[in-house]
Amino acid sequence: MPVMLLQSQPPTNLWFLFAAFAVTWVIFFVYAFFISRRRQDLEREIGDLQRELHGGEEEDGTGG
Repeated sequence: MPVMLLQSQPPTNLWFLFAAFAVTWVIFFVYAFFISRRRQDLEREIGDLQRELHGGEEEDGTGG
């Protein structure tokens, strides 16, 4: 039985693959953006707490 090679055409529905790929990357970058913003907020809050803590120690030490 002879083997026939079928001439295959590229799939015409590759835009589904591209759309899924694009949506995945958009979701990733949006997530990374929000995580970055949250990290900045936490760093700012930690800095505020450290300043408040150090400010309170100075007041206790000089108040006598």
